[in-house]
Parts: sequence; C-alpha cells; structure tokens
Amino acid sequence: MTKKLACLGDPTTNGNIVTASSSYFEQGKKVAQSGDMATCRSCKGTFPIMGSCDGIMDGATRLVQDQDRVMCRCPNHRVVAQAQIFNQ
Repeated sequence: MTKKLACLGDPTTNGNIVTASSSYFEQGKKVAQSGDMATCRSCKGTFPIMGSCDGIMDGATRLVQDQDRVMCRCPNHRVVAQAQIFNQ
C-alpha cells in the first residue's frame, strides 16, 4: 500500500510537524524521520513521531509517512502527510 511521506510543517490530527532532520527534501521542505517532533494542542507540548516507512530510509532511520503515530498521551494522534513523494 502506498502512503505519502511527511515533511516539516505538515499537519497532524492535533498539531503539526515542527522538526524534520532527514537528508531528503520534497519541494524545498525536509522530509521528517523517526524521532522528529510534532506539537500536540491537547497535551501542550512537542512529542516524537514514530516513523514506520521501511521502503525508503535515511541510513538506518525510518521516514515518517501518513498516519504514523505522534507519541503524546493522546491515543490516536496521527500524522496527516502532504508530500507528493510516496512510499511503496
């Protein structure tokens, strides 16, 4: 199943991605990788994202794709990826 990759500034279900540290770019924006951070309006802070993309990796680190989990206290806080790059 193909899923979009997530970039700096992409929304989440309860905030947005605020760090992206991979070496990949999409239309001038860095692609996020596992461990990058997203905000949570409910938990009032920034929390790491658990990247699950295994089709494209930055070294040994998984990239973040659509519906990956933001690791805050909210049970269903997910990434809403906007990039035009897809994991296959």
